[in-house]
Amino acid sequence: MIGEVVVIGSLNLRDGVQIEEYDRLGERMYNIVSGLPGFLSVKSFKADDGEELTVFRFASEEALEAWRTHPEHVEAMKRGHAEFYASGRLQICKVIREVGPFEHA
Repeated sequence: MIGEVVVIGSLNLRDGVQIEEYDRLGERMYNIVSGLPGFLSVKSFKADDGEELTVFRFASEEALEAWRTHPEHVEAMKRGHAEFYASGRLQICKVIREVGPFEHA
């Protein structure tokens, strides 16, 4: 969708992270973001080297801003930097062109 906002998060966990707590917090954040207007999807992938890649899709910049500034998400981000992540980066992208969907016979 033209104008859609895609956020790509490339994150590396610290050694010794409590995975159960990290997963619990992630589930809580998903429950919040998935209920927000303009949220489209999120998918996560883990590479063999341990890097975790998450792709969020939002219908608009306003929808992303609602998520970015949600009070529980703000606290979770602080906690992520303090407890869970060794390094990472976010890329915020706007869809300027789209091809498809298409199918091959």
